[in-house]
Amino acid sequence: TAGVVISSPFTSKYLSRLRLSLDWYAVHLTHAIGVSPAATIQRCFDPFYNPLVAGAANDAAKAIAAATSQACAGPTTTVTYDPSPTLGLGRVTATYTNEGEAKISGIDAQLDWGADIGPGTLSLNVVGSYYLYYKVKELAHNPLVNYVGTFGTGSLGLQLGVYRWRLLTNIGYKWGPASFGLQWQHLPSIEDAGQAIAPTPNTVGDPHPYDLFALNASYEVTDNFTVRAGVDNLFNRAPPLTGYNPNYDNSAGTIRGGSYNSNFYDTLGRRFYVGANMKF
Repeated sequence: TAGVVISSPFTSKYLSRLRLSLDWYAVHLTHAIGVSPAATIQRCFDPFYNPLVAGAANDAAKAIAAATSQACAGPTTTVTYDPSPTLGLGRVTATYTNEGEAKISGIDAQLDWGADIGPGTLSLNVVGSYYLYYKVKELAHNPLVNYVGTFGTGSLGLQLGVYRWRLLTNIGYKWGPASFGLQWQHLPSIEDAGQAIAPTPNTVGDPHPYDLFALNASYEVTDNFTVRAGVDNLFNRAPPLTGYNPNYDNSAGTIRGGSYNSNFYDTLGRRFYVGANMKF
């Protein structure tokens, strides 16, 4: 990691309270603990990990040998085959292994500014993050896949949502006992995880940027009593539909389906709140 904080060298009214901080980081995790049915299936069916699979589809003896091999029925993987068709996949039992690897690097930044304007003080706070790369693999001999710009992978215990960059901005104005604020959260467009490996229809991610705004205000009635109110999702921004079938046809009995991702997008719509804080 490396970081720097730059404070304004100016003494003027509008620039004296300007500060910028930048932090770079790079994380390299080897022998990561992970469990994944997809990796278990690959170890069993991929000829690289299980050479006995080659030619097993048309040879019952080879199919039995492949199914009972270390790659399919070893101490770390168990793949149960259906008797028909040959090499038909049944139940998959996966356990933890230490073969994973992750290489993650990015930049975090924060800008703070304030100035006395009119009867009060105007302030600005901007927090941003940017991924340089987010490379992951589950098996030792697999290539590293860069998931930047996609929803990413949950393997190795990693979190989803590998947006290339994101911003959170707060603008505030304080006038005596009264405070007002506007918050802006920005997420760029994002692809589904399959895009990191091969071009696929974007059925999981949002092809458009996503912006959320919120208003808030508070008033200090006394030193011990403050009232507050606000509006979340000011413009009633709807979440994108994710995980849908791009080839749906209602007349043929297939429906679009899909769901809404509440981890990154607002699924409640515009809402109002009021509250109070009291000290005893």
